[in-house]
Amino acid sequence: MKKRLIFYNLTFLIVLNSCCFGTNENHLGNNIYPSEYDNVDRRILYKKEKCANTGTEIVPMTVLEISHNSEWIIVKSGNKRVESEFKYWVIKNNYNRSPNSETIKKNTFEFNDHTLFKDFLVEKI
Repeated sequence: MKKRLIFYNLTFLIVLNSCCFGTNENHLGNNIYPSEYDNVDRRILYKKEKCANTGTEIVPMTVLEISHNSEWIIVKSGNKRVESEFKYWVIKNNYNRSPNSETIKKNTFEFNDHTLFKDFLVEKI
């Protein structure tokens, strides 16, 4: 009886550890995922596997808004409490073959100025 209880507990822990309970991950394309563990820890990661515990950070905390299509991923990040410290990110999402994390990072553009960000969008999109 005791061995059976230990077996059930171990099985439950293995199943629980292999699933990604408590995370909200939507595939954006090319192994890019927004990871949301709570309302504060929201970032964009490059992961080889969905629900992986780690990945290469593409956009740091805290992601406020995301929009994407097959060509681009557009992200707004910053602190909700400080309205003037926003950053804008444009990530290329269209590749001929599956890119690695370094290729994604090289094709990620960061903007501290909203006007420069809008000018980039008009030129590229």
